[in-house]
Parts: sequence; C-alpha cells; structure tokens
Amino acid sequence: MQKKILVWFLVFPLFACSSAASYQKIENVKPTKRWGVMEAKETAKSMSHSLSVYYKTELKNGFLEWKAIQNSTSEHIDTKLISNEILNQLTKDKVPFVDTSIREDATKEMAFGKTGMVSSDSRLSVGKFKSPSHQIKGEINEIVNYESGDKIQYITVTLFLVSLETNQIVWSEQSNFLKKSRVEGYGF
Repeated sequence: MQKKILVWFLVFPLFACSSAASYQKIENVKPTKRWGVMEAKETAKSMSHSLSVYYKTELKNGFLEWKAIQNSTSEHIDTKLISNEILNQLTKDKVPFVDTSIREDATKEMAFGKTGMVSSDSRLSVGKFKSPSHQIKGEINEIVNYESGDKIQYITVTLFLVSLETNQIVWSEQSNFLKKSRVEGYGF
C-alpha cells in the first residue's frame, strides 16, 4: 500500500505539471473572437511601413515622439504592445525618435555629474537633448452590432503624425478589421 502511494506521488506531478501549450509561427495565426495576434501584427506592419515611407520621402529630418494610443473599444487591447511593435520597426528603418519622459532623470544625472563625483570620461554633456518636431498619437475605436446571433465588430486603429510647430496633422494611417463571431447563448 505504501509503495502505491509513493509511486502515485512520484508519477502524478509528471502528468499534473504537463502543459498543453505550444508555440506557433505568427504568420499562421488565425483570427479569434477577441483582439489578438493577427490584428496587432497587421496593424504594426501596415502602420510602420506607411510612416517610414512618409518620413523618408516627405519629412526627411526631425525627431518623432510617441504618445500613448487611446483604446476606446469594449475589448482589452494592450496598446503598449502595438506601440512597441511599431516603434521597433520604425527604429529598424532608421526613423529617429526622442523619449521626453526621461528628461527629468537625465537632467538629475547631468547635475550630479557637475558635482565632481563622476569621472570626466562618463559624465553626461549638457546641451545635447533633441526636441521632437512631430508627435505620433493614435486611437482604437469600434462599432459593434448584433445580428441573428452574430457579433459584428468594426475596429479601426488610426495613427496621426502632428507637427509640433504648426499643430497640423501631416500624416495619418488607418487599419480596419471587420470581425464576425457567433455569440454564445444568443436567443436561448
């Protein structure tokens, strides 16, 4: 009896801890009822390509600053993930960005460097900050309808590039998704 219990305690964790998760290629992912990998990847791909082309052919210089994408949908959408994917691709395409959110930390570090407590070879230089010439902002919106037990959802992701000097929107791009899914328990 004790041997059976001992064997059970040794074997059970092997089955209880096994995972049904597996990795897939992102290109092979299928649409789901909720916002998912397909929509995030498609949005990042189209937006980053369009903005990169615009920057290289029209703007040609200046620094861009990213502002958070606003999610106005009923779904939980990780806007930071989309932002990071777009920023990553644009940075690879050599589109220059500035992160003004770290200015306070950088200013403190420069002031500390002037105290004489930092070696001259690693001291930060003053007067080298870059100012953004344009800001990127975005919105995710939706229209939802229910028809004959189906949820029909039209989702738009829009990015705008705004000149800080003129407040003029100089570029915009939109990704659209029309999703239709069966609503569980509709009509009882």
